[in-house]
Amino acid sequence: MPIKDNNGKVIVSLLAGATAGIITGLLLAPDTGEDTRKSLAQSADKLWNGNLGSKLKEALARFAGPTGPAADTDAHADKQAADARLQDLGAPEPGDLTAPAGAGNGRSVGGDEV
Repeated sequence: MPIKDNNGKVIVSLLAGATAGIITGLLLAPDTGEDTRKSLAQSADKLWNGNLGSKLKEALARFAGPTGPAADTDAHADKQAADARLQDLGAPEPGDLTAPAGAGNGRSVGGDEV
């Protein structure tokens, strides 16, 4: 039996655990609400402007994909190829039951009989 790829579940579990830890810490914090908010704001600022923030911004940029004229050209070419493929799917092929008489190869269910 092959081992399943559980990376997504691991990441979600880690985020859920971190969130639960943060909430528990906030509820049991000895500081006042104002002090806690200031501390949280400073910590979030450090994280966002530090190494984690730059990695997150890079990941979001990769997730968004390429932008600009080259990306538009690629997307347009992909759309045209997909449209052409869809049109080809609608065209009858020899042996199709919907093909006009004479278009088949004689081995279809109804043959080439009219």
